[in-house]
Amino acid sequence: MKRKLIMLIPGLARVTRSAQLSVFVDGMVAASERVPLTEVSDPSVPPGVRRLRAETGGQSSEFDVIEAYWNDLVPSLSQEPLTTRFLRGFSLLWFWLMSPRIFKGIFRRKYLTFGLTLSVLAFTVWYLSTIVLFIEALNVEAGSPWSPLVTFLKDHTAGGWQVWVLASALSVLIPISLLVDISDFSKRYITNEPAEPGQPAVRFEIVKRVREQLQARLDPSEYSSLTVVGHSFGSVVAVDLFADLPPVGVPVRMLTMGSLLEILGKQAPWLKDEVATLSQRGDLVEWVDIKSHSDWFASGADIPESPLCREATIGSYGTFPDKLAARVHARYFDNQEAVNILLEDVAATETGKFINKETPPQLA
Repeated sequence: MKRKLIMLIPGLARVTRSAQLSVFVDGMVAASERVPLTEVSDPSVPPGVRRLRAETGGQSSEFDVIEAYWNDLVPSLSQEPLTTRFLRGFSLLWFWLMSPRIFKGIFRRKYLTFGLTLSVLAFTVWYLSTIVLFIEALNVEAGSPWSPLVTFLKDHTAGGWQVWVLASALSVLIPISLLVDISDFSKRYITNEPAEPGQPAVRFEIVKRVREQLQARLDPSEYSSLTVVGHSFGSVVAVDLFADLPPVGVPVRMLTMGSLLEILGKQAPWLKDEVATLSQRGDLVEWVDIKSHSDWFASGADIPESPLCREATIGSYGTFPDKLAARVHARYFDNQEAVNILLEDVAATETGKFINKETPPQLA
Protein backbone atom coordinates (compact mmCIF):
# COMPACT_ATOMS: atom_id res chain seq x y z
CA MET A 1 0.00 0.00 0.00
CA LYS A 2 1.40 3.35 -1.05
CA ARG A 3 1.16 6.31 1.25
CA LYS A 4 0.01 9.81 0.33
CA LEU A 5 2.29 12.81 0.75
CA ILE A 6 1.16 16.18 2.11
CA MET A 7 3.58 19.09 1.77
CA LEU A 8 2.97 22.24 3.79
CA ILE A 9 4.34 25.48 2.37
CA PRO A 10 3.92 27.80 5.36
CA GLY A 11 3.28 31.51 5.42
CA LEU A 12 5.61 34.34 6.28
CA ALA A 13 6.53 33.77 9.92
CA ARG A 14 9.92 34.10 11.55
CA VAL A 15 9.94 30.66 13.15
CA THR A 16 12.35 27.76 13.30
CA ARG A 17 12.28 24.73 11.05
CA SER A 18 9.43 22.27 11.84
CA ALA A 19 7.61 24.79 14.07
CA GLN A 20 4.86 25.30 11.51
CA LEU A 21 4.83 21.59 10.73
CA SER A 22 4.05 20.83 14.38
CA VAL A 23 1.24 23.40 14.45
CA PHE A 24 -0.15 21.98 11.21
CA VAL A 25 -0.08 18.31 12.23
CA ASP A 26 -1.32 18.93 15.78
CA GLY A 27 -4.16 21.04 14.40
CA MET A 28 -5.19 18.35 11.93
CA VAL A 29 -5.19 15.62 14.57
CA ALA A 30 -7.19 17.74 17.01
CA ALA A 31 -9.78 18.94 14.46
CA SER A 32 -10.28 15.73 12.47
CA GLU A 33 -13.82 14.43 13.06
CA ARG A 34 -14.96 12.71 9.88
CA VAL A 35 -11.60 11.05 9.37
CA PRO A 36 -10.05 10.29 12.79
CA LEU A 37 -6.28 10.59 12.74
CA THR A 38 -3.57 9.04 14.85
CA GLU A 39 0.14 9.67 14.64
CA VAL A 40 2.37 6.74 13.82
CA SER A 41 5.40 6.36 16.06
CA ASP A 42 7.88 4.31 14.13
CA PRO A 43 11.70 4.47 14.10
CA SER A 44 11.58 4.01 10.32
CA VAL A 45 9.88 7.38 9.81
CA PRO A 46 12.49 9.69 8.20
CA PRO A 47 13.59 12.85 10.04
CA GLY A 48 11.39 15.85 9.30
CA VAL A 49 8.41 13.63 8.45
CA ARG A 50 5.23 13.27 10.55
CA ARG A 51 3.33 10.10 9.65
CA LEU A 52 -0.42 9.89 10.26
CA ARG A 53 -2.90 7.04 9.93
CA ALA A 54 -6.56 7.45 8.95
CA GLU A 55 -9.25 4.85 9.57
CA THR A 56 -12.16 5.13 7.10
CA GLY A 57 -14.82 2.55 6.34
CA GLY A 58 -12.89 -0.23 7.97
CA GLN A 59 -9.83 0.57 5.85
CA SER A 60 -6.59 2.10 6.95
CA SER A 61 -4.46 4.55 5.00
CA GLU A 62 -1.28 6.39 5.90
CA PHE A 63 0.20 9.63 4.75
CA ASP A 64 3.37 11.52 5.42
CA VAL A 65 3.39 15.23 6.19
CA ILE A 66 6.42 17.40 5.47
CA GLU A 67 7.19 21.11 5.62
CA ALA A 68 8.91 23.02 2.83
CA TYR A 69 10.85 25.40 5.05
CA TRP A 70 11.87 28.74 3.51
CA ASN A 71 11.36 31.24 6.34
CA ASP A 72 15.05 31.70 7.07
CA LEU A 73 15.46 33.35 3.64
CA VAL A 74 13.15 36.24 4.53
CA PRO A 75 14.81 39.59 5.30
CA SER A 76 13.41 41.70 8.14
CA LEU A 77 13.09 45.42 7.47
CA SER A 78 11.92 46.11 11.03
CA GLN A 79 15.32 44.93 12.29
CA GLU A 80 17.42 46.91 9.80
CA PRO A 81 19.40 50.05 10.75
CA LEU A 82 17.49 53.32 11.03
CA THR A 83 18.73 54.76 7.73
CA THR A 84 17.67 51.63 5.84
CA ARG A 85 14.22 51.72 7.44
CA PHE A 86 13.84 55.39 6.54
CA LEU A 87 14.79 54.97 2.86
CA ARG A 88 13.07 51.63 2.35
CA GLY A 89 9.92 52.77 4.12
CA PHE A 90 9.45 55.63 1.66
CA SER A 91 9.77 53.28 -1.32
CA LEU A 92 7.20 50.93 0.22
CA LEU A 93 4.67 53.72 0.79
CA TRP A 94 5.11 54.80 -2.81
CA PHE A 95 4.85 51.26 -4.19
CA TRP A 96 1.73 50.21 -2.29
CA LEU A 97 -0.23 53.45 -2.00
CA MET A 98 0.52 55.25 -5.28
CA SER A 99 -0.68 52.44 -7.53
CA PRO A 100 -4.36 52.70 -8.53
CA ARG A 101 -4.46 48.96 -9.32
CA ILE A 102 -4.34 48.02 -5.66
CA PHE A 103 -7.63 49.82 -4.97
CA LYS A 104 -9.69 48.12 -7.67
CA GLY A 105 -12.57 46.10 -6.25
CA ILE A 106 -12.14 47.30 -2.66
CA PHE A 107 -15.91 47.53 -2.16
CA ARG A 108 -16.39 43.90 -3.18
CA ARG A 109 -14.14 42.71 -0.34
CA LYS A 110 -15.15 44.87 2.59
CA TYR A 111 -13.54 42.72 5.28
CA LEU A 112 -10.17 42.64 3.54
CA THR A 113 -10.47 46.35 2.79
CA PHE A 114 -11.05 47.10 6.46
CA GLY A 115 -8.07 44.98 7.47
CA LEU A 116 -5.84 46.56 4.84
CA THR A 117 -6.96 50.05 5.85
CA LEU A 118 -5.92 49.39 9.42
CA SER A 119 -2.66 47.91 8.16
CA VAL A 120 -1.97 51.05 6.13
CA LEU A 121 -2.63 53.20 9.19
CA ALA A 122 -0.31 51.04 11.27
CA PHE A 123 2.40 51.17 8.61
CA THR A 124 2.04 54.94 8.29
CA VAL A 125 2.41 55.38 12.04
CA TRP A 126 5.50 53.14 11.95
CA TYR A 127 7.02 55.23 9.19
CA LEU A 128 6.18 58.46 11.01
CA SER A 129 8.03 57.18 14.05
CA THR A 130 10.95 56.17 11.80
CA ILE A 131 11.08 59.69 10.34
CA VAL A 132 11.06 61.20 13.82
CA LEU A 133 13.92 58.95 14.95
CA PHE A 134 15.83 59.65 11.74
CA ILE A 135 15.52 63.42 12.17
CA GLU A 136 16.45 63.20 15.84
CA ALA A 137 19.55 61.24 14.86
CA LEU A 138 20.75 63.93 12.46
CA ASN A 139 23.70 65.71 14.00
CA VAL A 140 24.05 68.95 12.03
CA GLU A 141 26.41 71.58 13.33
CA ALA A 142 25.10 75.08 14.05
CA GLY A 143 25.76 77.38 11.12
CA SER A 144 25.52 74.59 8.58
CA PRO A 145 23.34 75.36 5.50
CA TRP A 146 21.21 72.36 6.55
CA SER A 147 20.73 73.58 10.12
CA PRO A 148 17.48 75.59 9.55
CA LEU A 149 15.89 72.66 7.69
CA VAL A 150 16.84 70.13 10.36
CA THR A 151 15.57 72.44 13.11
CA PHE A 152 12.28 72.87 11.29
CA LEU A 153 11.85 69.13 10.80
CA LYS A 154 12.64 68.39 14.42
CA ASP A 155 10.05 70.95 15.50
CA HIS A 156 7.28 69.70 13.22
CA THR A 157 7.61 65.94 12.77
CA ALA A 158 6.56 64.72 16.20
CA GLY A 159 2.89 65.28 15.34
CA GLY A 160 1.73 65.97 18.87
CA TRP A 161 0.65 63.60 21.59
CA GLN A 162 -2.34 62.38 19.55
CA VAL A 163 -0.06 60.65 17.04
CA TRP A 164 1.74 58.71 19.73
CA VAL A 165 -1.49 57.75 21.48
CA LEU A 166 -2.61 56.30 18.16
CA ALA A 167 0.75 54.62 17.68
CA SER A 168 0.56 53.02 21.12
CA ALA A 169 -2.99 51.76 20.50
CA LEU A 170 -2.14 50.29 17.09
CA SER A 171 1.03 48.64 18.36
CA VAL A 172 -1.03 46.81 21.00
CA LEU A 173 -3.78 45.69 18.59
CA ILE A 174 -1.84 45.11 15.38
CA PRO A 175 1.50 43.30 14.90
CA ILE A 176 3.11 46.32 13.24
CA SER A 177 6.58 44.80 12.86
CA LEU A 178 5.07 41.78 11.11
CA LEU A 179 3.05 44.00 8.77
CA VAL A 180 6.14 46.03 7.92
CA ASP A 181 8.11 42.88 7.12
CA ILE A 182 5.24 41.47 5.03
CA SER A 183 4.95 44.71 3.04
CA ASP A 184 8.68 44.79 2.40
CA PHE A 185 9.00 41.10 1.59
CA SER A 186 5.96 41.09 -0.72
CA LYS A 187 7.45 43.94 -2.76
CA ARG A 188 10.79 42.14 -2.98
CA TYR A 189 9.14 38.90 -4.07
CA ILE A 190 6.78 40.19 -6.76
CA THR A 191 9.38 42.59 -8.23
CA ASN A 192 12.27 40.07 -8.20
CA GLU A 193 14.42 42.05 -5.77
CA PRO A 194 17.29 40.38 -3.90
CA ALA A 195 17.50 40.29 -0.13
CA GLU A 196 21.03 41.70 -0.37
CA PRO A 197 22.87 43.43 -3.24
CA GLY A 198 24.73 40.98 -5.43
CA GLN A 199 22.51 38.03 -4.55
CA PRO A 200 19.85 36.33 -6.72
CA ALA A 201 16.28 37.53 -6.37
CA VAL A 202 14.78 36.31 -3.10
CA ARG A 203 11.85 34.87 -5.07
CA PHE A 204 14.12 32.52 -7.03
CA GLU A 205 16.02 31.47 -3.93
CA ILE A 206 12.78 30.52 -2.16
CA VAL A 207 11.29 28.63 -5.10
CA LYS A 208 14.56 26.75 -5.55
CA ARG A 209 14.62 25.81 -1.84
CA VAL A 210 11.04 24.50 -1.89
CA ARG A 211 11.60 22.60 -5.15
CA GLU A 212 14.70 20.88 -3.75
CA GLN A 213 12.84 19.80 -0.62
CA LEU A 214 10.01 18.38 -2.71
CA GLN A 215 12.38 16.48 -5.00
CA ALA A 216 14.28 15.07 -2.03
CA ARG A 217 11.13 13.63 -0.48
CA LEU A 218 8.70 12.75 -3.30
CA ASP A 219 9.30 9.25 -4.68
CA PRO A 220 6.51 8.07 -7.05
CA SER A 221 7.28 4.47 -6.13
CA GLU A 222 6.52 5.27 -2.47
CA TYR A 223 3.61 7.75 -2.72
CA SER A 224 0.33 7.55 -4.63
CA SER A 225 -0.45 11.29 -4.61
CA LEU A 226 0.77 14.70 -3.51
CA THR A 227 -1.32 17.29 -1.67
CA VAL A 228 0.21 20.76 -1.46
CA VAL A 229 -1.05 23.10 1.28
CA GLY A 230 -0.01 26.72 0.84
CA HIS A 231 -0.96 29.00 3.72
CA SER A 232 -0.96 32.81 3.46
CA PHE A 233 2.15 33.85 1.49
CA GLY A 234 2.97 30.16 1.18
CA SER A 235 0.15 29.99 -1.38
CA VAL A 236 2.07 32.49 -3.54
CA VAL A 237 5.20 30.32 -3.33
CA ALA A 238 3.17 27.18 -4.11
CA VAL A 239 1.60 28.70 -7.22
CA ASP A 240 4.91 30.17 -8.34
CA LEU A 241 6.56 26.75 -8.11
CA PHE A 242 3.88 24.43 -9.47
CA ALA A 243 2.81 26.65 -12.37
CA ASP A 244 6.12 25.87 -14.08
CA LEU A 245 7.23 22.61 -12.44
CA PRO A 246 7.28 19.57 -14.79
CA PRO A 247 4.99 16.62 -13.91
CA VAL A 248 6.06 15.07 -10.61
CA GLY A 249 4.97 11.50 -11.37
CA VAL A 250 1.85 11.42 -9.15
CA PRO A 251 -1.48 13.30 -9.17
CA VAL A 252 -1.27 16.70 -7.48
CA ARG A 253 -3.95 18.28 -5.30
CA MET A 254 -3.57 21.96 -4.38
CA LEU A 255 -5.06 23.66 -1.31
CA THR A 256 -4.51 27.37 -0.74
CA MET A 257 -5.56 28.75 2.66
CA GLY A 258 -5.85 32.42 3.58
CA SER A 259 -4.24 33.31 0.28
CA LEU A 260 -2.92 36.74 -0.78
CA LEU A 261 -2.84 35.88 -4.48
CA GLU A 262 -5.73 38.09 -5.62
CA ILE A 263 -4.49 41.30 -4.00
CA LEU A 264 -0.83 40.73 -4.94
CA GLY A 265 -1.87 39.87 -8.50
CA LYS A 266 -3.05 43.46 -8.92
CA GLN A 267 0.52 44.65 -8.46
CA ALA A 268 2.11 41.71 -10.25
CA PRO A 269 0.29 40.65 -13.46
CA TRP A 270 2.73 37.74 -13.83
CA LEU A 271 1.22 36.21 -10.70
CA LYS A 272 -2.24 36.16 -12.28
CA ASP A 273 -0.72 34.37 -15.26
CA GLU A 274 0.81 31.79 -12.92
CA VAL A 275 -2.60 31.14 -11.34
CA ALA A 276 -4.11 30.54 -14.79
CA THR A 277 -1.24 28.27 -15.81
CA LEU A 278 -1.45 26.18 -12.64
CA SER A 279 -5.21 25.69 -13.08
CA GLN A 280 -4.43 23.90 -16.37
CA ARG A 281 -1.60 21.75 -15.05
CA GLY A 282 -1.74 18.26 -16.54
CA ASP A 283 -1.36 16.30 -13.29
CA LEU A 284 -3.63 18.57 -11.22
CA VAL A 285 -6.69 16.71 -9.91
CA GLU A 286 -8.17 19.51 -7.79
CA TRP A 287 -7.48 23.02 -6.53
CA VAL A 288 -9.45 24.23 -3.52
CA ASP A 289 -9.03 27.84 -2.40
CA ILE A 290 -10.08 28.09 1.26
CA LYS A 291 -10.84 31.44 2.85
CA SER A 292 -12.93 32.93 5.63
CA HIS A 293 -14.92 36.17 5.90
CA SER A 294 -13.49 36.54 9.40
CA ASP A 295 -9.96 36.60 8.00
CA TRP A 296 -9.32 40.27 7.35
CA PHE A 297 -5.87 39.67 5.88
CA ALA A 298 -6.65 37.25 3.03
CA SER A 299 -7.98 38.06 -0.42
CA GLY A 300 -8.27 34.54 -1.80
CA ALA A 301 -6.61 33.19 -4.93
CA ASP A 302 -9.22 34.31 -7.51
CA ILE A 303 -8.84 30.97 -9.29
CA PRO A 304 -10.44 30.48 -12.74
CA GLU A 305 -13.77 28.73 -13.10
CA SER A 306 -12.95 25.14 -13.94
CA PRO A 307 -14.15 21.60 -13.13
CA LEU A 308 -10.86 21.20 -11.24
CA CYS A 309 -10.98 24.48 -9.30
CA ARG A 310 -13.36 25.57 -6.57
CA GLU A 311 -13.53 28.06 -3.74
CA ALA A 312 -14.56 27.09 -0.21
CA THR A 313 -15.61 29.72 2.32
CA ILE A 314 -15.35 28.38 5.85
CA GLY A 315 -16.59 29.69 9.15
CA SER A 316 -14.12 30.85 11.74
CA TYR A 317 -14.54 32.54 15.06
CA GLY A 318 -12.64 35.23 16.83
CA THR A 319 -13.11 38.46 18.69
CA PHE A 320 -12.54 41.86 17.11
CA PRO A 321 -8.96 41.99 18.48
CA ASP A 322 -8.36 38.45 17.12
CA LYS A 323 -9.33 39.56 13.63
CA LEU A 324 -7.39 42.79 13.92
CA ALA A 325 -4.22 41.08 15.12
CA ALA A 326 -4.40 38.45 12.33
CA ARG A 327 -4.90 35.62 14.84
CA VAL A 328 -7.88 34.37 12.80
CA HIS A 329 -5.60 34.39 9.75
CA ALA A 330 -3.33 31.94 11.56
CA ARG A 331 -6.10 29.50 12.58
CA TYR A 332 -6.75 27.49 9.40
CA PHE A 333 -4.82 24.43 10.54
CA ASP A 334 -7.17 23.55 13.40
CA ASN A 335 -10.36 24.69 11.68
CA GLN A 336 -12.64 21.66 11.35
CA GLU A 337 -14.08 22.72 7.99
CA ALA A 338 -10.61 23.29 6.53
CA VAL A 339 -9.35 19.98 7.92
CA ASN A 340 -12.37 18.13 6.50
CA ILE A 341 -11.62 19.55 3.05
CA LEU A 342 -7.97 18.60 3.38
CA LEU A 343 -8.82 15.04 4.41
CA GLU A 344 -11.32 14.43 1.59
CA ASP A 345 -8.43 13.10 -0.45
CA VAL A 346 -7.05 11.12 2.47
CA ALA A 347 -10.40 9.39 2.76
CA ALA A 348 -10.33 8.39 -0.90
CA THR A 349 -9.72 4.69 -1.41
CA GLU A 350 -6.51 3.28 -2.76
CA THR A 351 -8.31 2.13 -5.94
CA GLY A 352 -7.39 5.27 -7.82
CA LYS A 353 -10.50 7.36 -7.11
CA PHE A 354 -9.66 10.98 -6.44
CA ILE A 355 -11.76 14.01 -5.65
CA ASN A 356 -14.38 14.54 -8.39
CA LYS A 357 -12.55 11.97 -10.51
CA GLU A 358 -13.12 8.36 -11.50
CA THR A 359 -9.47 7.90 -12.43
CA PRO A 360 -6.34 9.95 -11.94
CA PRO A 361 -5.28 12.09 -14.90
CA GLN A 362 -2.79 10.71 -17.35
CA LEU A 363 0.59 12.29 -16.79
CA ALA A 364 2.39 13.88 -19.71
